[in-house]
Amino acid sequence: MYISKIALTNYRGVKERREINLSRFSSIVGKNDAGKTIILNAIATFLDVKNFAITSTDFNEIEHPIKMEFVFTSFELIELLTTKIKSKVKKTEGLDEFIQDFIFDETIIYKREVNNQGKSWTSEYVLLNDFVREDLKGLYFKSDEEISAIIDSNIIQIPVEGKGRNSKAEKIKHIKLHFLAEPRANFWIIDDMKIGSLFPDVEMFKADYGLEADTKFKTASVTEIEGYFIREQTRLAVFQNEINIEMQKEAAILKSYMQEYASNLQDIDITPNIAWKDAIKSVDVSFQFNGDDKFIPMTHKGTGYRRLFMVARFRYLAEKSKGNNIIYLIEEPETFLHPTAQQDLLKALKELSLDNQVVTTTHSPVFAGATDVEGVVLCAKDGQSNYENVIEGNEQEFLFKIIDELGIKPSFNLRDNFDKILFVEGQDDGTFYKLIASTLLNMDLKNILILPCGGSSVESFINIEYFKKNGRELFLILDSDKGLKVRDPKKPILQQQLVDKFNSDFGQAYSLKKSNIEYYFHPDALKRYYFHLKDEVIDIFDDDEDLKEYFKEKRINKNHNVNIFESMTSQEWEAVVEQELLDFIGLLN
Repeated sequence: MYISKIALTNYRGVKERREINLSRFSSIVGKNDAGKTIILNAIATFLDVKNFAITSTDFNEIEHPIKMEFVFTSFELIELLTTKIKSKVKKTEGLDEFIQDFIFDETIIYKREVNNQGKSWTSEYVLLNDFVREDLKGLYFKSDEEISAIIDSNIIQIPVEGKGRNSKAEKIKHIKLHFLAEPRANFWIIDDMKIGSLFPDVEMFKADYGLEADTKFKTASVTEIEGYFIREQTRLAVFQNEINIEMQKEAAILKSYMQEYASNLQDIDITPNIAWKDAIKSVDVSFQFNGDDKFIPMTHKGTGYRRLFMVARFRYLAEKSKGNNIIYLIEEPETFLHPTAQQDLLKALKELSLDNQVVTTTHSPVFAGATDVEGVVLCAKDGQSNYENVIEGNEQEFLFKIIDELGIKPSFNLRDNFDKILFVEGQDDGTFYKLIASTLLNMDLKNILILPCGGSSVESFINIEYFKKNGRELFLILDSDKGLKVRDPKKPILQQQLVDKFNSDFGQAYSLKKSNIEYYFHPDALKRYYFHLKDEVIDIFDDDEDLKEYFKEKRINKNHNVNIFESMTSQEWEAVVEQELLDFIGLLN
C-alpha cells in the first residue's frame, strides 16, 4: 500500500486546500521555504501522530481545523479490508459487496481532522459509496429491525440457505440488488472499523540526519535483536534454567536466615521474570577509520559520515527487503554526499521503492533527474505553498519548469564522431545489446553512442530532447515491464507510451518482448554461475511472469547480470532472444 495523492488544508504554509500526487518514488523540488518539507511532515503526522504530534504552529489559522485527505493505492485492498472487517462480523456472506463500497479504482480515501495540538486526531473518516436516498443510506449501520422494515415494505425476496437466519450483510446484498437503479454518491463516514490501522508505517530522515536523533533506526535494530532471541529460544532456555537454579540456591540460604526471625516460615521461592526481548534497550554505532586508535562514536563524527551511514543502511534495507509496507520520508538526501555516494543512495532508494514508498525533498538534479515524471512535485510559494504535478498534455512544459528550477543538463557531451545514438535504460542494458550484436549479428557497436536514459525519467526526456536537435539518428530500446503488470499495471502502459512517443517524435524505438533484460538469462548460464542451482529444473522465463520472488527465493542477484550474459554461448542467446530484437539492432549497422 502506498500514498498516491494527498490533500492538505490549513496546515503550516498551506491555507486553502492543495492537492499533491505521489508515486512509489517521488522527488519534491522547489526553492527553500517553498513548502517541500510540509509534505513530508504531513505524511509523517498523518501516519504516526504520536511520534509526529500536532503543534500550535502546524495550524495556518489557529481557529480552523487542519484537514488531511490521503488516497492509498494497493492491489490487495480487498484482502486487507476483508481481514479488518471480517473480525467484526459473524457471517461473511455479503461482506464482499460491503467492502467494494470502500474501494475506488484500487484506492481507499481517508480523511483526518484535528482542532487542537496534541498526539491524537479529533475525527477520522473513510469515504464510502452509498445510496443517495435517505432511507437506504447507511444500510450496514442500520439496526436489524430497520433492515427488516426495508425488506418488508419493498417486498424483497431473501433466499434462505441452510439453517438459521441470513446474516445482516447478506440481506443488505439483496436490498442493493433490488435497488440497483437507485442513484449513489460518495459520503464520508466515521471510521468505527479502524480501517486506518491498515496504513503503512513511516520513517522520516531530516536534512540534519544523525543517529542520535534517529529513534526509528534504534527501534529497528532492537527489533532485529529481539528476533534473534525468538529464534534462539531453545538455547536461551538453558541459560534461563541455570539462572533459576542459582535463584533457588539463594532462596534456600535466605530461608535459613529468615527462619531465625520468623520460625513459622516454611519456604521461599525466588522466580526471576526473564524477558529476553527487553534485554536490549538501545543500539550505538561507532566507526574506526585508518589512523584511529579506537572506535569513535558516530555522534562524534561529521555529518558527512552520518549521511554515508544512511547510504549503507538503505542499501542494506533494499537488499534485505525488510519492512515491507513502510513509507520512507527523506529530506535532502544529497546533503553532504559526494556525487558517487548520491548515485549509490539513489540506487538503494529506487530498489527500496519497489516494495515500499520513498518520498524525498531535493535540490539535486541527480535525484530529480532519475525520478519518473509522474513522481515529481514542483513547489512554489505565492501567499501560500502551491504544488504542481505533470498532467497529460503539458509534459514538456512541466519538465522545462523543473530544468529552470534545478538546472538539469544533459549528462553527455557531443565531442565525438557518432552519427547514431542508442538510448537504453541502464549501463548493463548497453552491455546486453552489445553482446547480442557481437554474438548473433557479428556487429561491433563501438561506433554507436549508447546512452543510459533511465526509462521514463525526467533526465531521459531532457537528454533525448537535447540530442534531437543535433541531427543524429536516434534509437531507443526499453524494457516492456510486462512482469510488473500485477504489482504496477500502469508501468507497462507508460513504457509503451514512451516507445510510441519516441517513434512519432524522435526516431525509432523498440519495446522488448520480455519484461526486462534479466528475463533473457538462459537456464544453463544461471546454473554455471550459481553453483547452488546446478540440480534445479529451470525453464526459459516467460515474457510476462513476475520473477521478483523467484529471484529472491533462488538467490539470483540482478547485479550479476553482466557476468551471466558474458558467459552465455551463441546457442543460448539464440534460444532466448526474439527475432524482432535482432532486426531492430540490425538497423544500427
